[in-house]
This record gives sequence, structure tokens and C-alpha cells, in this order.
Amino acid sequence: MGVLGMSYRFGHAAYRCVHPRESKFLMSRDKRVTATIKLTYADDADLIAWWKSIPNGSRNAVMKDIMREYIERNHGSYRPIYPRNQPQPFDPKYFMQLVEDAAWTRAALIDLPGYVERVIEHVISLGVVQADTPYTPTSTNGSMSDDAVQRRQQRTRQARW
Repeated sequence: MGVLGMSYRFGHAAYRCVHPRESKFLMSRDKRVTATIKLTYADDADLIAWWKSIPNGSRNAVMKDIMREYIERNHGSYRPIYPRNQPQPFDPKYFMQLVEDAAWTRAALIDLPGYVERVIEHVISLGVVQADTPYTPTSTNGSMSDDAVQRRQQRTRQARW
């Protein structure tokens, strides 16, 4: 006796589809529903490879986990997903969120120079760095001689970036 397809539980009831010749011999306590998806090698090769990598006994549990996560992420409702080759419908909520995010990003970029200036002033006020001391690069590992440091500085000044 073989069961055709995969079985899924929806809500409190579960349904199972069996071969018509076997239905009178195989009576299930729970009714089941079979969910089918169509994958093409042209568009869904990555999904097919992933699906084939899952052991046969685990596929049902994986699909249930995926569906439950989708329900949780969308707060129990269905969010239509349109094929990639079709134009997406206008979503005013998504558009408003995009506008708000762009406004926040613009304000942050406008405020950035002032923020950096305040940070520099704060560091100077702590006395960590003297404002009138010019920056002189030195070797941190101490392995370069002063002559080598001067040659490197000379090459850096002459380089055309």
C-alpha cells in the first residue's frame, strides 16, 4: 500500500490522499491534504538541488517548518508573491516605508559632518591629541629605519593615486 504525494496537516484536521484502489483497504484516522508545487529546472534549479539534498523522511517536516515560519512572519495572513517576470503591484505601505527610510538616511548624511566635528572636539577636549601637533607617521612595529621611513614618505608623495 503506497501513499501518493506528501501529506500536510492544516489546522486540526489532517487529510491523506491514497491511490483509489487502496482507499477501501487503507482507512486513516486523520484526513490529509496533499500540497503540490511545480518547479522547473530552468527557473528553480537551486530549489530542486536543495530539495533533493533533504533526506526523504525529513521533507515533510521541513515543508511544515517553512510554512509555519511564513505564517508567523506574515502574522497569519497571506502576502501575495508574484512571479519575477511580472511587474509588481504598487504597495503604498512599502512605498511610504521607503520614503521614510530615504528621509532618515538623508538627515543622517546631512548631520554627519557636524557629528564628526563634535567627536573631534570631544577627543581634543579630553587631551588625547594635541590640536597644534602636526601628524607625523611613524612605524608602529619599529622594524623600519628612519631612512626607510623617509624613502617611503617620498614615494607616497610622488605617487599618483
